[in-house]
Formats: sequence, C-alpha cells, structure tokens
Amino acid sequence: MSEVRERTRAEQEVNTLNVDLERRVAEKTEQLRNANKQLESFSYSVAHDLRTPLRAISGFSKMLLEDYASELDSEAQRYLNTIANKAQTMGQLINDLLEFSRQGLKEMAPSDIDMGELANSVFEELQRSTPARKIEWRLQPLLPVRGDRAMIRQVWANLLSNAIKFTGAKQNGWVEVGCSQSGQGKNSYYVKDNGAGFDMRYAEKLFGIFQRLHSGKEFEGTGLGLSIVQRVVMRHGGRVWAEGKVNEGATFHFTLPAEEENKLVESRSPSIAGQ
Repeated sequence: MSEVRERTRAEQEVNTLNVDLERRVAEKTEQLRNANKQLESFSYSVAHDLRTPLRAISGFSKMLLEDYASELDSEAQRYLNTIANKAQTMGQLINDLLEFSRQGLKEMAPSDIDMGELANSVFEELQRSTPARKIEWRLQPLLPVRGDRAMIRQVWANLLSNAIKFTGAKQNGWVEVGCSQSGQGKNSYYVKDNGAGFDMRYAEKLFGIFQRLHSGKEFEGTGLGLSIVQRVVMRHGGRVWAEGKVNEGATFHFTLPAEEENKLVESRSPSIAGQ
C-alpha cells in the first residue's frame, strides 16, 4: 500500500509538472508570436514611411537634371545621376522589405494548386519582360500542392527571376523545373539553371536578409528575394535549400504539403522561350 501511495503521488507530481510545463510553453510561444508580429509591423511601418522622402529625393534630382542640365558641368550631372540611381536602388530595397513583412503578416488562404500551370505562367510573364533573352524552358511534370496560391506564386517568381538573371551571361541559357515526392505528405520541387552558380561554402548565407554572393555590378538585386522564398516555404511547413558550383549553375529545392490526391499534372513540352 505504501508503494502504491508513493507511485500515485509521483504520478500526480509528474502530471502537475507536465501541465505547468505546457502552460509555460504556451505562454512563451504566444509572447514570441506577439513579438514577431510587433517587429514585422514595425518593419512594415518604417519601410512604408521611407517611401515619401525617397520619392522626393529621386524626383528633385531628376528635375535638376532636366531643367538645369545646361548650367551644370559634367561632374555635377554625374553626382545627380548617382543620387537618382541610388534612390531607385533604395526604393527597390524598401519594396522588397515591405514584401518580406507582408509574407509574415497576411493570413494564408490554402487551396489546391496546379504547380505546372502556375510555374509556366510565371515564367511566361517574366519572359515577356525580357523579350531579348532567348532561354530554353524545361518544365517537367509537377505534382499539385495545397497552399496559399499568391504566396506560392511569389516563390516561383523569385526563383525563376533569379535563374533568368544569373543565366544572363550564357549564350545558351536554360532553366529547368521539376519535382518528386519527398515522403511525409510533402512534394519536393526544384529550379535549376546553367548560370553563374555560387560557392557552396557560402550556401547558408543565400537566404539571409540582404545577403548577396554576387556584387551589384555583376547582377542587380537587393538580397531579399530568397529570404522571402524561405519565409513563404517555412510558413507552409516546408524547407528550402540550394546547391551550386561557380560558373556551372545552381539548383534551388523547396518542399511543400502535397495535395490529397498526388496526380502528376500533364507536362508541357520543353521549348525555347521568347521565340
């Protein structure tokens, strides 16, 4: 009887500790969630408020160049052009920061997504914005997923625009998209290109905010595109990673929840985009 009482008392203590632990974890989780929301709201507000003075800087610089160009020497004109260009770059940084904040603030609206149709439409849209580029588009059969369509579209847009950008120096550039089942109710997708690639020693830096492995003179960008990709994928319960080799291209992988019925979407024949 003594042993039974002791065991019962021990079990009650364990149950009490478990309840207390669960309560503390729930409290800390809620505190962390609130802190993240406040930080994201602050970032959004700051970025949004920076737009007005930045537009003024850019606008007045252009007005000076247009109205007083004849009165300015070449050096003064160069200074004003530099100011206008830097203001434009800062504007893009603010836009990307706002998009990064939005991805953490907005509610998700899950739906079944035809990934083949979505990836193809994004690529065609990007190709129309760079009609001079001839890029071979290799779209493999893609499995459907369950997720927020607008957010997933942003993932394709960022990854495909990077692939197009970093194949700019290639005479015969190509971009390939494909997928496989990774198990545990998830599909694994990839975007592969034969572009500039990167050194795998710095792979972990790729998804950091404002982190870039190529200079702005080589390739334009703000260093937020892949951070947005990672945030969206993580919100869907997936993960993202990359593989690459300098001057031999890169492959970006990401996983997403599978649609209930994983049926291959009919693939489209590889084609030379822009022809």
